[in-house]
Formats: sequence, C-alpha cells, structure tokens
Amino acid sequence: MKETSTTPVASMPHDYWDSLTREKREKIVRQALKRRDVPTLVSLTMHNLLSYGRGGAHTSLHTMRAYATGVRAYLAYALPLGWKRLCEHDTDLTIGYIRALERQGVKPGTINARRSAARALYRALRWAGVLHADPFADTPRAQDREERWTKREAYSREDIDALLAIADPDETRLVLLGAHGALRMAELTSLRWEHVNLLKRTMVVTGKGRKTATVHLSQPLTAALEQVPAGDRSGHVLPWQNPKTVRLVLRALCHHANVQYAKRQVHGLRHASATMLLDQCGDIFVVARHLRHSSVGTTEAYAKLNNRKLTDALATWDDEDGAAGAVVAAS
Repeated sequence: MKETSTTPVASMPHDYWDSLTREKREKIVRQALKRRDVPTLVSLTMHNLLSYGRGGAHTSLHTMRAYATGVRAYLAYALPLGWKRLCEHDTDLTIGYIRALERQGVKPGTINARRSAARALYRALRWAGVLHADPFADTPRAQDREERWTKREAYSREDIDALLAIADPDETRLVLLGAHGALRMAELTSLRWEHVNLLKRTMVVTGKGRKTATVHLSQPLTAALEQVPAGDRSGHVLPWQNPKTVRLVLRALCHHANVQYAKRQVHGLRHASATMLLDQCGDIFVVARHLRHSSVGTTEAYAKLNNRKLTDALATWDDEDGAAGAVVAAS
C-alpha cells in the first residue's frame, strides 16, 4: 500500500497535534484516512500514546517502534477495505484482522501485540473526533494454548558454565548480568557504571514501566565487574547498546560453545536466573523479588517445574505408619 504523505513521522513536532483546534484535527485525520496517509495516522497514534498512554512521555523507543509497526500492519489490512469502516464500530473489520493473522500462522503473542497497536490507533481516532467507539473492545485476544516456558527455554547451569568457559571479559559480563542479575534486554543495554555499587554488591536498574529497583549482585557477577579497571568504569557497563548486536554476540558465543540459542535467545538468560535460583533456594518469593515481579504468578511461568525433583519426591513419598503400603496390599 502506497503511503502518500510526504511528511515523515519523525519530522513532526511533538506539539503539532496539540496546536490544532478540534475541528482542524478531525479534518486532517479524515483526509489522512481518505488518502491512505499512513505516516500521518502513525504520527497521530504516537502522539496520543505519549500523551495518554500508560508510560506517558517516558514510553520507551522500543515500545514506540513496536506500536508504529503494528499500526502500519493494521492499516495495510484495513484501508483497502474502505476507509469509512475505520470511522465505525465495525467489529467485522477488527475480528477479521485477528482471524487473518491466525490464518497466516502468526503466533498468539504477536497477534495480541498487533491488537494492542491497532487499539492504540482507535484511541487516537477517538481523540481526533473521528469516531466514538472502540471495536477492539469487543474483539477477543488470541488464545495462547502453549505454556510460556515452552516457547523460550532457559539456559541450564551447564550451558551457562560452557558459555563462561570461552567468553571474553565483555561477553562474561553480558552472560552474568543476564543469568545472575536477571536483566532484560533493555536493562542490559542501558546499564551504566554509576548505577553499580561494587562495595554494596548492588546495582540500580530501571525496568518495565520506568520502575527503579535495587538488584543484588552474585559473587561471580561482582568479580566480573571488578575485573574492569576503576579508571574504565564510566559510561555503559556493556560495549553494545544495540539489541541486535547483543543478540548477534550471544548467538555467536552459543555457536562456539555448542549451546542451543534457538528458543532461548537473550531473554533465556533471565529465565535461567529464575530456574537456577529457585533450584538453589527453593523459595519462589525470593526468586520473584530478584526478578522484580509484581506477582508470583509471573515467576511461576518463568520457573518451570523441575521434573527430576518431582520424580524424586514421588519415589520417596510414603504415608505415615506404612498406611500407603497397606492400602496397596489390600487392593
């Protein structure tokens, strides 16, 4: 689909939409819909997201890019079917979009992310006065019948040891910040030395929703950070700030260490932190605190059940005074 606007989204001032009267704003948006002016509609959505979204002005660039991609994908589907349908409570259009993605084999997580982006577009259209309903409110989310931990597995303790055995100092910090510090991708690339306190063995991390938390360092992670000369401890802790580069670095390290990268990737290091810590302390509340989860239910999805422990427990399960054996004998 051709995008007819000649004004790139990035070139529009942040206060452009606020400077318009309601009548002018609605007119511009209706014209954009008629002309299939995707950049203007994306710009409208981004402005609305920054103004009224949960993250507000602190919404990350990563989130903005993901939403912009999702809006473009929905418009590519919807506009050829008639721009007026975007101005109506047309659930046939929104449900049709979800089902079309399902037929294409798109994974439920991606479908729901696209749904969120399209819903942000509709919020922006309502703000512009083009419509007053939300058809996605009556459009169900895609159901994911696959357990979350089966889609992206954890690296095992042996995997982590194999990676560390061949890693250079920078790669060692990457692996340990993920597998011991439980940092997410954005946290890995944004962590700076001024956030690290080696004396107290802590680091201050800004995570999802711009929430700040203090994370305690393991002894191996502390030692890896201490190997950096004091004079070099400025700026970012890792030399890579591009997520794509971090993925390439870890993938290459996994290849050389003969460790599986697929279905694990960088986030698998954080998952490894959950499973290893749970295996060591047996306290899911401790794990939840270290991973900075607001709900233990989230931690349970990360820390998948250890089948070996279940097998061992059942093998030694015995009722008091041999009652279980008596029941078996009587049967």
